[in-house]
Amino acid sequence: MRTVYGKLIALIFALTIGLLLFLPMRYGQEDHLYAYPHTIRMRKGDTYNIRYVLDSDHAQAISYAAVDDTVASVSRTGKITAIRPGATDIHLDAEGGAKTTVHVTVVGTPTTSLKLNTSRVTIEKGEVTGLSATFNEGADDTLLEWRSEDESIATVDPTGRVTAHRGGRTKVYAVTPNGIRADADVLVHVSGDAMRITPEELTVGTGSTLRMGTIYFPDDATETVARWITSDPNLLTVDADGTIHAVGVGKPVLSAVTREGLATSAVINVEPAAANFDLSPSAATLERGDALDLEARFLDAEGNPDPEAGKHYIEWQSTDPAVATVENGHVRAIKSGETVLSASADGMRAECALKVQVLVHEIKLNMTEMYLLKEDAGRPIQLTATLRPADPDDPTIAWSTSNDLVANVDENGLVTMTGGYGTAVITARAASGAEARFTVSLVTKLPDPDAEPSEGTEPSEGTEPTENADTPADGGVPAPTEAPDDSFSFSDIGNSVEGARSADELEYDGEKSATMGGNTEE
Repeated sequence: MRTVYGKLIALIFALTIGLLLFLPMRYGQEDHLYAYPHTIRMRKGDTYNIRYVLDSDHAQAISYAAVDDTVASVSRTGKITAIRPGATDIHLDAEGGAKTTVHVTVVGTPTTSLKLNTSRVTIEKGEVTGLSATFNEGADDTLLEWRSEDESIATVDPTGRVTAHRGGRTKVYAVTPNGIRADADVLVHVSGDAMRITPEELTVGTGSTLRMGTIYFPDDATETVARWITSDPNLLTVDADGTIHAVGVGKPVLSAVTREGLATSAVINVEPAAANFDLSPSAATLERGDALDLEARFLDAEGNPDPEAGKHYIEWQSTDPAVATVENGHVRAIKSGETVLSASADGMRAECALKVQVLVHEIKLNMTEMYLLKEDAGRPIQLTATLRPADPDDPTIAWSTSNDLVANVDENGLVTMTGGYGTAVITARAASGAEARFTVSLVTKLPDPDAEPSEGTEPSEGTEPTENADTPADGGVPAPTEAPDDSFSFSDIGNSVEGARSADELEYDGEKSATMGGNTEE
């Protein structure tokens, strides 16, 4: 009995202890904490008081903590303050162990306008200056990317510091991630030490009009001519932009003065004008990459060459230098198109109409020769043509067959056998005259791939096919023929026809085979 009662008392004691330990755990698990709204979007400087619901049997204190308090902070009473654009979480913890989280996103004021502190900068070579940017009021997204359009003249670093490298003009600009841009023109100033008038040692005939220029030392000097002066307006006049007009025979002096006081002079030799002036040829056609030398001729009153005027200055121009350029009469064809080349001298002008074209120089086919058995003649053969150059003005290819009783070809190079025994030569011809050929033969027996070619049996390139001796004179279906034993044979006909493989890819594979001659073009 004692034992039974002892065990019962021990069991009751254990159950009591377990219940006492379990009740607090069960009590905490039943608590639930909810915050609403669960996600908050705020602007910088805004505040918000967190609202929550605690599902519990008794009141509990709530504590708050921000994961990143540089984005948003939270007070002990749950008041959120937005500090800067970004995202963070606010954790809520109840005394009983219940937890929840509020997600906070702080947005800034977008950039809608951007200005630089100046729109024009003048800086000496080797110096450094700074640019700064201002944004619309309250803008938070102030990230900028700085760029220079010509870094050989001036560069700009990520902070807007501009460094001058050589004389000239460029544009420096700042751009925001959303594409708002502000520009500043930058002039890197370099004073000139000396200057010359160009063209130098100039001889012209009366009536000539020519725009003069200047070159400076150092070559990146930024000097500009402020005034042009002629020593004798009766012999030579000059416009404000440096265009001279030869009006009388003599040796007037032309002078140029820059805005900074640098000056130079040159003697212009004005002679009597030639009676006539022409250009040969007056029209020409070149292929891209070719060159041509034009001949400009000074003529006297009788139409004979005028040696006295032969040294007069000639001004050359091309209306479209992208198509062809001309310098001292030497023409270079650049790309397909048309342009007018001109030569001006002694107040006269002559022209040459130039056309630049791109022709097909070579056609290469993916096959050159094939032999077929009767049972394989139902499969078409696709020929493809590769042109050189690859971008001709007219890439059209005309396809033709020499024997439509054996094979036909469509405008896309698809060859179909028509049932007759014999040989057909398929020709691909370009408008330029370039051509390539493919020979196909329907035979009763394929050639022996191990046979050695006989001397003189390989067809010469460009020769026309000869008529088969077994072809009836009335144009009927020719008699069956065998392929010559000295031919070179390749792989299974099914693969060679369907895949249209080249001779380099085909290998002999039994009785059914397609043969391609050794003339496959490299």
